[in-house]
Amino acid sequence: MIVVGGASGRLGRRTVSFLLERVDAARVVALSRTPEKIADLGVATRPADFNDPNGLVRAFDWAERLLLISTDVPGPGRIQQHTNAVRAAAEAGVGHVLYTSMVRAGEPDNPAVIAVDHRETERALAESGLTHTLLRESLYCEMTLFTAPGAVASGVLASNRGDGATGYVAREDVAAVAAALLADGGHEGELLDVTGPAAATDSEIAAILTEVTGRPVRYQPLTDDEAIAGMVERGMPEPVARSSASFGKAAREGWLDVVSDVVERIGGREPTSVAGFLAANRTALVAT
Repeated sequence: MIVVGGASGRLGRRTVSFLLERVDAARVVALSRTPEKIADLGVATRPADFNDPNGLVRAFDWAERLLLISTDVPGPGRIQQHTNAVRAAAEAGVGHVLYTSMVRAGEPDNPAVIAVDHRETERALAESGLTHTLLRESLYCEMTLFTAPGAVASGVLASNRGDGATGYVAREDVAAVAAALLADGGHEGELLDVTGPAAATDSEIAAILTEVTGRPVRYQPLTDDEAIAGMVERGMPEPVARSSASFGKAAREGWLDVVSDVVERIGGREPTSVAGFLAANRTALVAT
């Protein structure tokens, strides 16, 4: 049995779709806190709440392979949820756990706020005795759409990333890698960086936006404090703004400048570049 956690999310849904191209639907179980939202996936469903350890044991029952997708509750709450899931997987006798972590999460000096959540989860997996594989993802290409339309409208892409580059990866590509590993197995005990084909700086992204939209966009560097203040001024809660700015600092200091061939080598597809992603989303870029 192949079990996909977080199947109501965008990554989980796409992973199930790719998985069904490789294995019979009878082998797949999709998990969600709200199973009714994933009834359209065409596979068996089970309820799974990461705050309910006993329920997780039942959800993971008979799992030969399990995809554990990081939850969206940051900080101590996420670490506890992930710890619950790891312990439940061990109790349920899961054969192989795939966990969606973050590039360079294992290094304690990584300034990205969520790195510690992933680092603690990786530690829990290591201490559990479970056979596992870490999918250390780069930031999603989709994250560029939070700022790119405004940059196109104003002509300025402002951030605290400086000259730091990020190996942005498309969510579709991560789903393809996860599905291949779930279907075929292998790579037990490995740490796999899942990234795009090249890393890009915000200056390069500004140039891409100019080319894609035909509207001039330039990069404007900000300090961390300026970046936080700007996000708060636009209505973002300060804790969220600080978390977002921590990714900019991580990029500026080189923590996100990671590139691998995992999407092509394991996922079996040409990885999406930032330029290709933004070109495919041109309508969203010029809508503002």
